[in-house]
Amino acid sequence: MCQVVITGAGVVSSIGTTLAEFKQRMFASESGAINIRGNLVATNFPVSVAAPILQDFKLPDILLGHESARIPHVLHLTGAATEQAIQYLPEGLPVSAVVFGGQDATESSAGSNRLADACDEDAAWSSPLHLIRRMLEQHGHGPFDERDLVSINNVTVSSNQAIGLAFHRIRSGIWQRAVVSAVYGRCSAKDLMNFHLLGTLTTDDGPAAHASRPFSKTRSGFVLGEGAATLVLETSAAAESRGAEILGAVTGYATTSDAYRITDGRSDALGAATAMRKAIRDAGLNTSQINAISAHGTSTRMNDRLETKAMKQAFGNGAYRVPVMSLKSQIGHCLAAAGALEAVASLLMLSEQKLAPTINYNDADVECDLDYVPNVARPAAMQRILSNNFGFGGQNTCVVFEEAASRRDDQNSPQAPRSAYVS
Repeated sequence: MCQVVITGAGVVSSIGTTLAEFKQRMFASESGAINIRGNLVATNFPVSVAAPILQDFKLPDILLGHESARIPHVLHLTGAATEQAIQYLPEGLPVSAVVFGGQDATESSAGSNRLADACDEDAAWSSPLHLIRRMLEQHGHGPFDERDLVSINNVTVSSNQAIGLAFHRIRSGIWQRAVVSAVYGRCSAKDLMNFHLLGTLTTDDGPAAHASRPFSKTRSGFVLGEGAATLVLETSAAAESRGAEILGAVTGYATTSDAYRITDGRSDALGAATAMRKAIRDAGLNTSQINAISAHGTSTRMNDRLETKAMKQAFGNGAYRVPVMSLKSQIGHCLAAAGALEAVASLLMLSEQKLAPTINYNDADVECDLDYVPNVARPAAMQRILSNNFGFGGQNTCVVFEEAASRRDDQNSPQAPRSAYVS
């Protein structure tokens, strides 16, 4: 089977719209959450906090020259993250497929804000998947058959499943190279109200930066966030043949389904624990070889308790030696884009040999008693991170990421300086 490496990455989030800014603010324990009353929602709205992307960021050339206000926000985010990622690809280099994680449509139900309207192009412009296709074809990385374009819409686990699908198809030799992208850009009153009615969002009225508190005793619900991330995956042979810098590797993936309830996971956490064990086994590893866990860590009462329970089941007593962090403490829950954003975070942590923190962890919970890397980043010698994403209906996905340097050492090839791809 082929070895699968990552050779391109791009990110747009509430704590950074470039890899460099995202890295700096993530390790600095900063939060992207803001008070949205009187801004995105009415002053009497029941939810006061979200982590939207309001700052300016660089749009790809393909979007320039069009009336920006008429281009849906999800396409802005997707395009910006994708342009960052594909800058690593030489012009004309073939890409086998595009895998998109999330709802492949704009937030405009009537379609009046479609990019098609803004650009006077066909309706393919109205979805993130086809925007990525056009961007790749513009740089000679296509053309693509419809069979090479895959969209996965399983809410919170969408982007982890997209990464997993691309990983398995590349490893099996079906594809040589794939672009994987995911986006969520809908911190609107309607979407906030939908999650509020499910009882999942925090309604705290304290400081916005302290609202997301994964694994803390005082956690009270998640903060809805926006973001996008894009990755380039390819065979290690293809990457090495063109002298590409390897940012990291994907070595294992698994997904399970509880088939339990529409929103809740199994009370025994069996499905989540099984997904972790299977992903680690898929990587040819045992639990002692996992150095850290990027947790789903939503800051809801049930999720954090069940995920902690699942980690103890999967790792046994070893769970207490493995540090666990939650990026959602900083950028909120970006739903379909969560796994892709956490993949980028995992690459940066491995590259920097530093664990990002779980911020706002100030009150220990007797049911959440693992090492959650509280509040400040921590140096750590790491080769591998397990990244968890769990979703409604008991969907559980886990991906194993590996440090680029360790792959070069394993293959007896020269080791390039860490973090060369992020200034």
